[in-house]
Amino acid sequence: MRLAQLFRWSLIGLGAVLLLNACGQPKTDANEVPPLVFVPGLGMSALHVEVDTPGSPPTEFNFLLPSMNPPEMLPSPATSARQYATLSGLPPSQFDSVHYWLGLDISPQGSASNRPGVSLAPVSFGKDFAAECPRYMPLAQDLETQGWVLNNTLYCAPFDYRYAPGGNTFASDFKGLVDQAVRDGGGNKVVVACHSQGCLMAYHAIRTLDQGWVKSHISLLFGLAGQFSGCSDCLRWAFQDGWSWNPNDELAATIDPTWVGELALGLQTETYGQNILYRNGSSEYRAHDAQDLLNDGGAAAMAQATSIYSLSQQSWFQRGQIGSAPLAVPSRFVFGTGLATTVGYDFSTVPVDGQACPAPSCSGSFSQSDPTAIQADGDAGDSNWMNSAPSVWTTDPACDLRGLAGVTHMGIIADEDAIGLLASGARAALLGEPLCVS
Repeated sequence: MRLAQLFRWSLIGLGAVLLLNACGQPKTDANEVPPLVFVPGLGMSALHVEVDTPGSPPTEFNFLLPSMNPPEMLPSPATSARQYATLSGLPPSQFDSVHYWLGLDISPQGSASNRPGVSLAPVSFGKDFAAECPRYMPLAQDLETQGWVLNNTLYCAPFDYRYAPGGNTFASDFKGLVDQAVRDGGGNKVVVACHSQGCLMAYHAIRTLDQGWVKSHISLLFGLAGQFSGCSDCLRWAFQDGWSWNPNDELAATIDPTWVGELALGLQTETYGQNILYRNGSSEYRAHDAQDLLNDGGAAAMAQATSIYSLSQQSWFQRGQIGSAPLAVPSRFVFGTGLATTVGYDFSTVPVDGQACPAPSCSGSFSQSDPTAIQADGDAGDSNWMNSAPSVWTTDPACDLRGLAGVTHMGIIADEDAIGLLASGARAALLGEPLCVS
């Protein structure tokens, strides 16, 4: 997007303001911006952990997932995720316990729950952007230069990313924050912006909350590299050891293999088609083989969880992906293209583990550390198959979706064109006329 076009959009927005005022409508300041609620991606919400300790006060500390939060993005004075946790209350003697505390128990029926005596929640919600979502402070600062005010017209909506949509408190927390933002914004509707997994959380909330409320409180959903389907390359995490305190540990999974927020969502054939996403020797796995892949790799409990949490089993998801029903509010999506993107892996021939793994944390037979990547076009994080999934249910794909050549999955949150499209679209939505991103 050229700066000239963004400038032209600004003039369009200003002209619309003047026209509305001339027609006797309530005045809107040309510099006014709508409240903006931002939903972060996987692992980039700061969580508060509380662990019951019989006979003594509970252990309490804050946690930021090391693999998703570079040291330079951590709240000062922390220079590592471990130090961040220590400064907020984690005793150094308990470092090794955090993996267990944050893991989920998967029942024989497949449902996920916290470990006994452990509770997690965002450190706060919509109150302190820098504390809740530090990874996105550069984005917030860019939006501040365009008129938004941190924790006043610009809010962060963190969530417990270990759970699938509907399994945490996000939807109810989100509704409360949007209600507050509309009140504090003088009645202006909220623009909801999101990144990566956060877009699926926002999508779920907008689909499942009262639709009359959604229309009266939200003017636009704007996705930045949003995930609206199961993550194919994420399935490998079910076969690896869990996250590491060392953010550069290439052998550890990005997350814990028990977390259902990515691993148990399944893979939708409508998104990935019949493309081969995994191989084990001569065995091939496509989207509809996700449970077989998990079972064959030894993650039997996670395969069982997939039977409950798979997106294809959720009516709210089916309305869009199968029924092609648009959202109750306008939606726009931008994402990177033109970059080699891993969608799965080609493992050497290894024997399939015929014995059920007692927990999804087992390494399984797919623990090979250096399988060949299976790649497609995308943003070096998600494939275009996933990024373009909203084209199935959005009102006008030619208007609502835009690819940005060479922009990476994480780079998009600092990309000038992407942020310009968000800012211009939000200002236009304030006037009731969301602009195309194409």
